[in-house]
Amino acid sequence: MIQVRPQRTIYDVCIVGSGAGGGMAAYALTRAGANVVLLEAGGSWYATVDSVMFKWNYESPRRGASTKQRPFGEFDACDGGWDIEGEPFTTAPGTQFRWWRARMLGGRTNHWGRISLRFGPHDFKRRSRDGLGDDWPISYDDVKPYYDEIDRLIGVFGAPINLPNEPDGIFHPPPRPRCYELLIKQACDRMDIPCVPARLSVITQPHNGRSPCHYCGQCYRGCPTNSNFSSPEVLIKPALATGRLRLVTHAMAREVTADERGLVSGVAYIDTKTGAERHVRARIVVLAA
Repeated sequence: MIQVRPQRTIYDVCIVGSGAGGGMAAYALTRAGANVVLLEAGGSWYATVDSVMFKWNYESPRRGASTKQRPFGEFDACDGGWDIEGEPFTTAPGTQFRWWRARMLGGRTNHWGRISLRFGPHDFKRRSRDGLGDDWPISYDDVKPYYDEIDRLIGVFGAPINLPNEPDGIFHPPPRPRCYELLIKQACDRMDIPCVPARLSVITQPHNGRSPCHYCGQCYRGCPTNSNFSSPEVLIKPALATGRLRLVTHAMAREVTADERGLVSGVAYIDTKTGAERHVRARIVVLAA
């Protein structure tokens, strides 16, 4: 029988998961004055500390080859994999669902492609336009201020293109095109096909104390100059700096607990280092894993 070790502190909010959703929730809530505890199933990982962007494959005994925990290469900025020992993932018989399961602070924000697009006005009105699904109860104009706020916070490069359903944002200048990109652009221009720079959450100018991209091309290893967006560097560090965030790593959420009224009372979790079961108390729980 596992003995649960309860905590005395009652937090305003308990967040499970530290990636794009959990990290942003921690950032916004601590700035608003809430006392927050953040549970992360994996270990601590900060690109400015843990990245091996500038190492050569020959510096590793494995020559950079993949491992079970790093299927895309030993130096890839991810602890996790398609299958994690001790954490079964079930699928329907005869089917296979390949879902990457990061186990690290910041989750998949450490190694995603950083493509940062907005929903356009048409995307909120699909039933009206296509006859399928449902229209959103809100419009692009309702969320535009929040898109703008995100652009200012994380930094996104791109170019204004004024296409009907591809809203322009607040952009850093895009990198200069490479030779093959110029050839593609010339061909597209001849065929009257719009060809525009990608929109990525990578900064090309100094931004909020972060250094601009230096074009080394090793983004998947994590960026030690903090030039691309990741939750630990851009969201969690500022949240910790408020003094209102407690970060608990190696904390595998097991159960959302409820009080005698049936209302949420916190989260029971397993300390994956010791196997001990613990409990944090909170008035609100955000599930973002």
